Amino acid sequence: MFERYTDQGKRAVFFAQQTALRGGATAIDSGHMLLGLLSEQGTRADTLFRLRDLMPDEASQQASILKEKVVKGTIPLAPDGKRAVAYTAREANQLRDYWIDTEHLVLGILREGSSNAANRLRGVGLDLNSCRSCVVANASSRPAKRDPVLWWVRHRPVGFGSISILLFALGVVAALILLGYVAMGTAFALIIAIQVLRVVIRGDGV
Repeated sequence: MFERYTDQGKRAVFFAQQTALRGGATAIDSGHMLLGLLSEQGTRADTLFRLRDLMPDEASQQASILKEKVVKGTIPLAPDGKRAVAYTAREANQLRDYWIDTEHLVLGILREGSSNAANRLRGVGLDLNSCRSCVVANASSRPAKRDPVLWWVRHRPVGFGSISILLFALGVVAALILLGYVAMGTAFALIIAIQVLRVVIRGDGV
């Protein structure tokens, strides 16, 4: 689920899990995700949206999580947490970003819309459209990170070309097979028609 996340994105999810575990929660909701985003300074979300400046009390509380011992255990995502994560991926896909970073998580929480975390973000002046525009405008400031899909296409032209040729060949074979069935069906229909005509003609002769 989090394979496409950057290191900062993964740490934000980890801090969200730690926050939930320390609070005795049985699942990670979007509120925990927001607190996870506030746990670390200098993230993309913090730089673009000034999250820690807009929510100083929560940020101050989350600062202690970096100093405390890691709580062991795993818990699932709550329904609104699942929706926020799903919307995060959709936002990244919509922006044609392979890697999912903390700014995409903010967009995912805002797009989920009905959660307390989304309301908290809107309460400090952040909304989906303006945040999305900010992400687009600052896309060039991201640290260089290789897109594995585009890299493979660009650096493995022989492999990519071979697969393209193979798919084309399979398409041709499938078309020929289909045409063969059509031809067989047509020939069979003609044979039946000829036999019927013969019977009719013989009947007329009698």
